[in-house]
Amino acid sequence: MSLLHLGISATPIVLGTLFYFNTDNAIFDISSTDDFFLALVPLGAIGSIFFGDLVFKKMTRNLPDSIDLRTKLARFQTASIIKYALLEGAAILGIVVFIHTQNLIYLIIGALVVFYLALLHPTKQKIENSLSLTGEDKAKFDRVNAPLD
Repeated sequence: MSLLHLGISATPIVLGTLFYFNTDNAIFDISSTDDFFLALVPLGAIGSIFFGDLVFKKMTRNLPDSIDLRTKLARFQTASIIKYALLEGAAILGIVVFIHTQNLIYLIIGALVVFYLALLHPTKQKIENSLSLTGEDKAKFDRVNAPLD
């Protein structure tokens, strides 16, 4: 999961860096009231955060105890990938609009989304808390080199 998270996080970081350093006349302008992107990019960022969180919670909440740990972890992984992809898409939207308009506000919004994505880095504790692992499942998950079967 950590490697997957790193790969998803790296794409907008690399793109944003490349495009920023290849831009000659970047400006910071939030006064342009006729710019449609001033509404689209922040709404896309906020929407991806809330929708990703909603999908993640819906997929990982109230998992029945009857399913095995492997299935729970697979569900966590799928929910995480969806959440990360939505955030990556919002960050890339900001970067693409920056390329088009040369306005730094969009790159900053993309960077803030990437920062939030970095805060979501999966850890063992976060996985345990998200899946509400207890008892036998927690004991299996705590065994580092043992198979989950």
